Amino acid sequence: MISIARLKKNISKTVIHLLLLAAVFVAMFLLLWLISIAVRPVQETYKVSASLLPKKLTLVNFRQVFSELPQMAVYYRNSVVITFVAVGSIVIISALAGYAFARIRFPGRNLIFWAVIATIFFPYTISLPALYDVLFRLRLTDTLLGLILPYTAIWLRLGTLIMRQVFLSVPKELDDAATIDGCSRLGAFWRVLLPITSSGWVVVAIFAFVPMWGEFILAFTVTSTPKSMPISIGMKMLEPNPAFAEWTFPVAAAAALLIFIPSLLIFIIFQKWFTRGITAGALKF
Repeated sequence: MISIARLKKNISKTVIHLLLLAAVFVAMFLLLWLISIAVRPVQETYKVSASLLPKKLTLVNFRQVFSELPQMAVYYRNSVVITFVAVGSIVIISALAGYAFARIRFPGRNLIFWAVIATIFFPYTISLPALYDVLFRLRLTDTLLGLILPYTAIWLRLGTLIMRQVFLSVPKELDDAATIDGCSRLGAFWRVLLPITSSGWVVVAIFAFVPMWGEFILAFTVTSTPKSMPISIGMKMLEPNPAFAEWTFPVAAAAALLIFIPSLLIFIIFQKWFTRGITAGALKF
C-alpha cells in the first residue's frame, strides 16, 4: 500500500513535470513559429490561415536584412565587443569580490555585501536620468565604453552574489593546504580555488550575457549613431512598417533569429558547466 504522504508527493511531482512540459512546449512553439516566419515568403505570411510549416522555404528574408540595413554588420560587431568585454570584466571582478566576501574577514563585510545585494531589487531604469548625466559629463555617450561600464556595474551585483555562494561551498581546508604548500592568499585563489569554481563563473557569464545581448532601454538612451549602437537597436530599425512594403514581418523575424542564435549557442556550448554550477552550489543560498 502506498502511503498518503508518498501519494501526495508523487502527485505534486507529476503536476510540476506537467507544468514544466507545458512551459517547454510554449517556448518551443514560439521558437518554431519565429523560424517558420523567417524562412517563408512574404506572400505566405499575410494569410488568414497560415500554417506552422511553410509551403516554400526561402532565405531571401535574411539577405533583405543586410540589404535594407547595411549597418547590421556594424551593430553585430558592436554587440560582440560590448558584451564580451563587459561579461569578461564581470566574471573577473565578481570572482575577486565573491572571494573577498566569502574568505576575507574585514569590518563591515556583511553590511557592505547585503547593501550591494539590496540594490539588485531596484531596476536600473530608475537611475537612467542620473546615469545619462554622468556619462554625458564624462563624454561617454554614444560610445562603446559608455555601454560597457554601465552593463558591468548592473550585472556585477548578481555575479558577486553567485561567486560568494560558490566560494562558501568550497571547503576552507583547501585554502589551508595551499598555504601550507607555500601559496600566498592570492596564489591560493588563482591556482586552487579559481580552477575548481569554473562552473560558477560560467553561470555568472551566462546570466550576464543573455540579458545584456538583447538589452534595449539603456542602449537606446545612451547611443545615437550606428558607430556605437548594438544589435538590439538595429532590430528596432527593422520594425514592420506599412509605409515600406519591404520591411515586413518575415524580415523582422529573420533579424530576430540572427539576434537569438548567439545566446542559444552560448548556452548549448556551456550547458554542462552551467548545470554543474547550479548543482554545485552556485545558486544555493
